[in-house]
Amino acid sequence: MQRNLNLNRSSICKGNKMKKFIVALALAVSTAVFAAPSADAPQADCTGVKIATGPKGKGYSNLFADLQKVLGGRVQICEVNTQGGLDNLNALSTKEADMGFVQIDTWGDMKGGDDNIAALQLVLPVNNNYLHVVTAVNGFAVQGERKLMGMMKGDAKTVVINRFSDLRGQRVALVGSAQLLGRQLDKRLGYGMQFVDAKDDAAAFDLVKKGEVAAAFTISGWPSGTVKSLTQASGLTMVPFDAPISDPYKVKPLNYKNIAVYNNNSLAVSNVLVTRPFTGQRAAQIQQIQDLIRQNLTELKEGNYQPAWNEVNPTAQVPGMNSFKTAGTKK
Repeated sequence: MQRNLNLNRSSICKGNKMKKFIVALALAVSTAVFAAPSADAPQADCTGVKIATGPKGKGYSNLFADLQKVLGGRVQICEVNTQGGLDNLNALSTKEADMGFVQIDTWGDMKGGDDNIAALQLVLPVNNNYLHVVTAVNGFAVQGERKLMGMMKGDAKTVVINRFSDLRGQRVALVGSAQLLGRQLDKRLGYGMQFVDAKDDAAAFDLVKKGEVAAAFTISGWPSGTVKSLTQASGLTMVPFDAPISDPYKVKPLNYKNIAVYNNNSLAVSNVLVTRPFTGQRAAQIQQIQDLIRQNLTELKEGNYQPAWNEVNPTAQVPGMNSFKTAGTKK
């Protein structure tokens, strides 16, 4: 019987044992993700507001490119490329970035182990991130069990993954923030998945093509640059998420015409643009960035910008996170 998945923050942290497990897991995963600095980090002479994004060509980095256009040089911003939201929290905690894009569930899980992360302030709710479950169209070969006391090998068979729940007991490659989310999902569902951490989407997709893993989990806004770059000739596809979920998660359909995927139900979670607390000149710059985004939100939604802006609701509530405020401004 499938265990009911209850992924809201209160249930994840319910009881001391579960809270300790989540914090320990988050810290262990973050240590691995943060081991190597990004080659694309801004130079030391950057005097602007440093914004932690993600890999080039994926959701957060594409949103940053749109921000540069909207700001039009009125506020200097510099991009800190990372592996995604989990990595961004560390960059903010260690002052490698002033602002950053993060998932609300990841912030909720990580704040218990780091006061700097707990103190981050909301600048703006932004788009959703989606769990992309990438598998091989034609499945992968699995050698049959040995028979007759090991004297005869069974025939190989082909396993095809058609949906998320087919991944029970399977090996799965995880990228970036999915290294935490994938493990949390498995813990709550009891699927017994076996995880391999991959350095990026290309490496994870390669493992799928070779049949070394049954699927790759990668997280991005829609459309994901790396998934959008695939073709049907790649032999890769996406499968739907079919497990029961609850807040802060949703299930929304995604389309990727390039790999003939339509109305594919995907696990979604909200993103936020956050900042470290500031009181001086940096606070004024962040206030200006916030104001300019709000003033230009209609253009961002209707103009030649990322589709992710269409999901932005600037009045959306983020439970537990304080809103950004300049000195002397009431909450």
